[in-house]
Amino acid sequence: MLHAPAEIAGQASTLARALRGLGVEAHSLAYNPGFPQYQPDEMRPYDAWPPLPRYAGYLAGTLRHLARYDVYHFHFGRTLIPPHNVDLPLYHALGRRVVFHYHGCDVRDRAHMLASHARATCTECDPFCRPARQKTILASARRWADAELVSTPDLLESAPRAQHLPVAVDLALYPFTTARAEPRLVLHAPTNRLIKGTRYVEAAFERLRPRFPGVRFLTVEGLPWSGLRELMADADVVVDQLFMGWYGMVAVEAMALGKPVLCFIREDFEPRLRDCPVVRCTVENLAARLEAVLGDASRRARLGEQGRAYAKREHAAAAVAERLVALYRSFPGSAARA
Repeated sequence: MLHAPAEIAGQASTLARALRGLGVEAHSLAYNPGFPQYQPDEMRPYDAWPPLPRYAGYLAGTLRHLARYDVYHFHFGRTLIPPHNVDLPLYHALGRRVVFHYHGCDVRDRAHMLASHARATCTECDPFCRPARQKTILASARRWADAELVSTPDLLESAPRAQHLPVAVDLALYPFTTARAEPRLVLHAPTNRLIKGTRYVEAAFERLRPRFPGVRFLTVEGLPWSGLRELMADADVVVDQLFMGWYGMVAVEAMALGKPVLCFIREDFEPRLRDCPVVRCTVENLAARLEAVLGDASRRARLGEQGRAYAKREHAAAAVAERLVALYRSFPGSAARA
C-alpha cells in the first residue's frame, strides 16, 4: 500500500506505520515539505521546486513507485503527478486499486456550505479553495477511484460517494496526564483563525480572565509540533473550533493527552458519536460552558479520562488501520499483502 503524496495532519505517515504494525506492507511518500513534524518514510520536496524540476520529480516518483503496490491511497486529491493527476489511468491498467482520501478544501464545496449552514468551516474563511479544481478531483475519482474517504463528516456533503474514516493518532506520542486540582492554562491552537472561529474564542477568553485570574488563556499559532504538544500536555482545557461542526486533529491529540475539549458539534452529527466526551459549545455559549468546566475539578478529571478512552477507541492508529485493511480487502480480487 502506498500512501501519498501529501502529508495532511500526519495521516499518510501515521496510517502507513500502523498498517505495517498489522503486518501489511505499506509505505508513505510526501511531496509537501512544509510540515517537518511529520516523518513520512520518503520525503521528496518536489512541491517546493520550480515548475520544470518539480514536474520532473513527479515523473521520477511515478516511475519509482509504479506497479510496486496493490493499492495507491492518495491524500488531498493529489496523485503522483499532481495537480492534474494524469497518471490515474495507469493504476487500473496495471490492475491496481485507487483510494482518494479527502481532508478539507481539496473538495469542500464552499457555495453549498454557505447556503446550507448558518455556521460552517467556510463561514468566515478567506477562500483559497479552487472550485474548478475540486470538480476535477471529484470527477476523476468517480471515474478511477475504487473508494473515497473523508477525514471529517462535513465533507460528505461535498463528496457524497465517500465514507468517513476518523483521523488516526499514534497514542504512544501522547501520554495521559492527570488533571490538576486548580486550572492554570486554557489553550486554543488554530491552524487557521478564520476557519476555527478564533476571534470568538478570544472574546470568551477576555470575558473569563477576571473570573479566573490564576489561569492563562492562550492562543498559539505557528508553534513547532513538539512545542505545541508540550503546551497541550500542560493545559487544563483545550478549545478546538466553533464553525466546522466536528472536532479536529488538535481535539484528538488533546483527548489522547487526557484534556477536556470544547468544540462546536452539529446536531445532525450527534448520531455519529458514541460516548464522545467533547463538551459541546457554540459561539454564543462558549464562555459559559468553559467557565463551568474550569470551575469543576472533578468534571475536568472525568472528561480527561473519558477523552483518553475515546481517543483510544476511535482514533488509535491501529484501530483506524484495521478499518483500512477491511476496506482494501473488500476490493474485488484484492488482498492486503502481509
